[in-house]
Amino acid sequence: MRTSTLTLMTVALSATLAGCATPSMQQQVSQQEHMLSAAGFNTRLADTPRKMSQLQQLPPYKIIVRNRNGQPFYAYADPQYCQCLLVGNERAYQNYRRLAIEQNIANEQYIAAQMNEETAMDWSVWGPVW
Repeated sequence: MRTSTLTLMTVALSATLAGCATPSMQQQVSQQEHMLSAAGFNTRLADTPRKMSQLQQLPPYKIIVRNRNGQPFYAYADPQYCQCLLVGNERAYQNYRRLAIEQNIANEQYIAAQMNEETAMDWSVWGPVW
């Protein structure tokens, strides 16, 4: 599990760095869906008109919690890109939360490293800049 977490974080960070400073909506959604899948969420395609209609009634790109037979389940609707619903149980959701925290820590460490690198640069060799 630890190896898949590191792999997921590397892929997500690489995808973010490969794009522009602000990833496109599609990139953000794709990264979110990869993280949800890695956490144990199952992808259900909206492959019928009825499923697509129901998918479009859900708030897009947000994790919502619902109950079925007294048990919570979590759902994430993507009506535009994959046209799918990602569904997970409590364990999958907790795994997702852990992965999201690890991803945030990795992002913060990357930003801190960039700032340290910029601070270490000796800009005086370029002479006055204004």
